[in-house]
Amino acid sequence: MSSGVGTSTEPKGIRLTEYRGSMAGGAPPSGTSRGAVLRCLAAALVGFLAGFGRMVGFAGYMNVAAAAAAGSCSWAVLAGSALSCIVSGSFAEQAVQLGAMLAITALNVFFPERPHRHDPIRLSLTVTAICVILSCIVSAGSTDGFLISMRMISSLLCGCVVYAAAYIAERWRSGEPLRVGGLTAVFLAMIYIVTVASLCSCAAGRFNLGRILACAVIPAAAKKRRAAGGAVMGALSAVAVTMCSANLAVNTMLLAAAGLICSAFADLGRVACGAAFMLSAAAALAVSGLNPDTFNMLTDIIAGTAIFAVLPAGTLRRLSARFMIVTSPADCAGQTASARLTFAAMTIADIRQKLERVSETVEENAESRTFGERVTEALCADCRRYEECRSKGCSEVPDPGNCIRADELAEISAACRDREIYERAEALRMREQGELLREQLGIMTDLLNDLSCRLSRRRETDVKLSAAAKSFFERRGFKGVRACVYTDEALGRHVEIYISGEAVEETLSLTAGLCRVLELDLELPGVTDSGGMTKLEFDELPPFTADYGCWSSAGSPDECSGDSIECVGASASERFVLLSDGMGSGRRARLDSEIAVSLAERLLRTGLSMATAQRVINSVMQSYDRDESFATLDFLRLDLFSGRAEFLKSGAAPAYLCRDGNMVRISSDSYPAGIFFSADPDIVSMKVFEGDMLILATDGAPEEALEEAARLCFSKPEMKAEDIARETGRKCRILSSVRLRGDDVTVAVVRISRREKNMHNRRFSALHTPEVR
Repeated sequence: MSSGVGTSTEPKGIRLTEYRGSMAGGAPPSGTSRGAVLRCLAAALVGFLAGFGRMVGFAGYMNVAAAAAAGSCSWAVLAGSALSCIVSGSFAEQAVQLGAMLAITALNVFFPERPHRHDPIRLSLTVTAICVILSCIVSAGSTDGFLISMRMISSLLCGCVVYAAAYIAERWRSGEPLRVGGLTAVFLAMIYIVTVASLCSCAAGRFNLGRILACAVIPAAAKKRRAAGGAVMGALSAVAVTMCSANLAVNTMLLAAAGLICSAFADLGRVACGAAFMLSAAAALAVSGLNPDTFNMLTDIIAGTAIFAVLPAGTLRRLSARFMIVTSPADCAGQTASARLTFAAMTIADIRQKLERVSETVEENAESRTFGERVTEALCADCRRYEECRSKGCSEVPDPGNCIRADELAEISAACRDREIYERAEALRMREQGELLREQLGIMTDLLNDLSCRLSRRRETDVKLSAAAKSFFERRGFKGVRACVYTDEALGRHVEIYISGEAVEETLSLTAGLCRVLELDLELPGVTDSGGMTKLEFDELPPFTADYGCWSSAGSPDECSGDSIECVGASASERFVLLSDGMGSGRRARLDSEIAVSLAERLLRTGLSMATAQRVINSVMQSYDRDESFATLDFLRLDLFSGRAEFLKSGAAPAYLCRDGNMVRISSDSYPAGIFFSADPDIVSMKVFEGDMLILATDGAPEEALEEAARLCFSKPEMKAEDIARETGRKCRILSSVRLRGDDVTVAVVRISRREKNMHNRRFSALHTPEVR
């Protein structure tokens, strides 16, 4: 076994890139240029639209806030704002805004790695200072008090918006749901108001972009959060339009009432909710009387409602899943249990630290006594002339010529030597036991943290879908039905159903009906019977699929392979590929690798992380009675909902990502499990796309053979993973025989593809299941 990376000549058409993993994780350099271009284009569009924005008739500073929030794309916002100034001829009016954006862009270009560049407070203060200084320079000598005051007010408002945007972006990037309450709710409301107010200044013929956005958001909020959502967003929209122009605010006030009314039709679907919003807003508009803005407002209502109706349901669901406004009792219970487990983990970590300090103190005290001090203490402890020798200053080093116990010196020295050897051996044993105990406490901490994280995966319980699922099972005749539909951290839906008695009905028919009721593609359920209750667990099918294939061969025909491999499905969206190479070859190596893979499979199925599973396996191999029980660990975790792959490598050979004919090598410098008490693995995380292929292999597989697999993936996209693994294995055997190498070889291939939408529902429909009414 070897964790190093061999060198080879790159064949024509295959470009090999080295990517070395670390504990921090990361992603290989791939596909970033297109994303950067799209971000810059979006930033330019935002700058162009914000350049037209006005607050109470005064050119607003929201394009400056957009430039500060855009980070490295601030130049694109500056370009878009300059283009809007050319179109509107307002260069002189927006001198402060253009100068501030130019200063922000210069900071990002010349000081891209400045400390705290993303800190909300520092970013807000920097932008406010720039705007205030430029406003003072431009206003020098001016006698227009309104203009000067508006520039100062706009500068302060711009700083507040920058702080709110940076605060929200910081929490959005963390991946945690945004709990809409307290300061977060205030900041979100502020961002929504300035966005709508800025867009209200942008008119495309008879259409007002700000009011169109408001008319699309209000029914969406009413459908998601019922009356509270519709009324609140309607009121915020009215405030936003009023900030832009008082003339536009007269009709906009009606949107709050329309949002309140349409929430009553939210259960009937998006079309019914949108129609109710449009009709109620139009009726209120007609009752309020005609004015110059009446027909323009009606046009905006129709356009915004149409956008809400045609917007894909998946987009709305994934976006709204990032926000949590109402916390259900189930969420509270999960959060409480998660907090308690986290507290227990912190307590164990504190005990571990104290134990480590005690061990260090004991070792220091044991090493502070020299051999001479031990002999002196034993020789002079019971001597009647001890005080006399001490007064003469010879007690530290006994003089054999004058010592009355000189004949006992050899015996006492031998006894002290034996005692010293025993104490050192005991100290070494205690140190090993202390290290083992600290490692076990560390594993317990990781276990509790993983369980806490697992409990907190339930981001939001969907009350509406839970009620629909319960009603469906009750109509089927089941008794004592309890239903819960929740969203996990990857934004996938999970359904848990509890019923009294046994589920005698076919699970296929139940799944088909539930898919139609919830409008979700669900996998067949897992069924658990206990104590007269039955639990059904349905998982939503992920958007990605993984085709898996492997090939393995022993290095010698007389011995079994020392490699072990297993593909594990922990859930509908989570897949693991577990590969281990035992030290040496034959049965002993196979035993080590089998234990590692089997133990990892059980731990990962319980919801523990790969890092915790690696620590447990390392500790188990350290506790073996026999010597040198080592095994490499090469784990791959696929999240088919978010489309991410995570590698854990502990002394393993490089893995490879094949994309568009190129190969990215993912290597590590970690040690195999079982060598040290604490052997941290290397963990690499990356995004995967349709058509990607991932390769795991032991160190017996030549790199040329794996490059052949990359060529097959690129030239034959229809080829199955099992066939690619088989062809790669044959190439490995040919190259190994030429090089006279008899290593065990195992190759695992995973191909990523996209699942066809609604495929599951169409399959159920083909079975002619009865319609649910």
